[in-house]
Amino acid sequence: MLGICFGHQVMADALGGDVRKSEKGWGLGRHSYDVVRRPGFMGSAPVALSIACSHQDQVIAPPAEAEVLLASEFTPNAGLVYRNGAALSFQAHPEFADDYTLALAEMRRGKAPDAVVDKALASIAKPSHSGDVAGYIGQFFKRG
Repeated sequence: MLGICFGHQVMADALGGDVRKSEKGWGLGRHSYDVVRRPGFMGSAPVALSIACSHQDQVIAPPAEAEVLLASEFTPNAGLVYRNGAALSFQAHPEFADDYTLALAEMRRGKAPDAVVDKALASIAKPSHSGDVAGYIGQFFKRG
């Protein structure tokens, strides 16, 4: 099973984690996440991955059976793999194209502070690792 953004949150909530609107506010644009664990399907992962995000809610505490893969100061539980080996989830959106990420950030203007939106728009200049994450997801499912 794979969960992305809301799916990441729903999986964690259903399995005993704590999910809620973050006190840190909106996560918008391309964020960088430290790779804190490298299971076999992510063995070639660099030290950090930059991926688009658009969320207020996040996993505050993961379920007991989940291990954190990706973390940042803003999103400490950004990627989870479940110990049963059958589930993987990410808060960020590796499927978002840059133009879509920019449009989503602009849509949040008036809901999110202008400074957060402006920072999100500027963040797209960072290289994306979305293709790498898509490859890790493929490897997760291929390993059977």
